[in-house]
Amino acid sequence: MKSTMIHATLTLIRIMEARFKEASEHSQRVAGYALVLARELGMSGKEQKRVYLAGLLHDIGKLGIDSSILLKPGKLTAAEWEEVKKHPVYSYEILSAIPGMGLISRAALYHHERYDGCGYPAGLAGEDIPLEARILAVADCFDAMISNRAYRPRMPREAAVKELERCAGTQYDPQLVETFCRRVVCGGADFQPHRLAGEVLAGRKP
Repeated sequence: MKSTMIHATLTLIRIMEARFKEASEHSQRVAGYALVLARELGMSGKEQKRVYLAGLLHDIGKLGIDSSILLKPGKLTAAEWEEVKKHPVYSYEILSAIPGMGLISRAALYHHERYDGCGYPAGLAGEDIPLEARILAVADCFDAMISNRAYRPRMPREAAVKELERCAGTQYDPQLVETFCRRVVCGGADFQPHRLAGEVLAGRKP
């Protein structure tokens, strides 16, 4: 089952790279940030691997969204935004069909939930949101803010940190934001995506 999960993950990543290289690179960075945060939280090696794989695959459902919407340079219409909001469900449908991916698929499904209950697709709040999904939310939004997008330029890292802190307790789990900003972004925690990927996929202990 472990081998099936790894091969399925690598296959899905290659598919995403073939269609949306930028989205694939974003997912690899998100996975790295999420893994380091999981380590800082003292999660077990098995939990860290689950967080990492969820980071790699959280946006796989975007393969089901028309590229004209995902790559649109201007503001999305209300209808287009509703289409984009379907991607966590699509991710869940893809991942939950793979043996051993149950918890990973749930992390992908709920990574756009908000701590205050105003997210999507289910409107979960607080600790009702799986921890892995709350970790992904912080890592995902941080990388999105410091990356260039079709509809806006990237934000300076310092400004992105301030935005995370401003939204702690509403959009994000405040404890995770505090740990992420203090240790992962500002504290020099180890973040080397390619080495981390090798460790996780090879099954070596952190």
